[in-house]
Amino acid sequence: MTDPAPPGEPPAVRSKEQGAAALMALPELQAWSAIIEKNSNGKAHGGLLEYDPTPRKLNGKTYWQFSFVENTAESAMRWESFLVSANDDEILVEDASSDEVISLARWRREKHPSKRTAIDN
Repeated sequence: MTDPAPPGEPPAVRSKEQGAAALMALPELQAWSAIIEKNSNGKAHGGLLEYDPTPRKLNGKTYWQFSFVENTAESAMRWESFLVSANDDEILVEDASSDEVISLARWRREKHPSKRTAIDN
């Protein structure tokens, strides 16, 4: 039995595994995974790496912290970092260029992730 959420914090409704699955289900990450496979002739794969096992607290909610990476035998190169809410279905993106956390909708509008084809664009 898990302890109830502290007063004022919404209850956790999504496990870390469920959060990772929701993240990998995003069309952008599906497309990136396919591009990585194709460009590397199957030698590299897209995947998630938990970059901090300690959940992050932001605006009274708890978030799992993941990076989408291009995984090769030698290394994992980060494409993007995400915060996945444990309390609801929210997914946020850590904008490395501005050092702020932005919504999925803003990320799609401003960063055009669906057009991205490599780690550096």
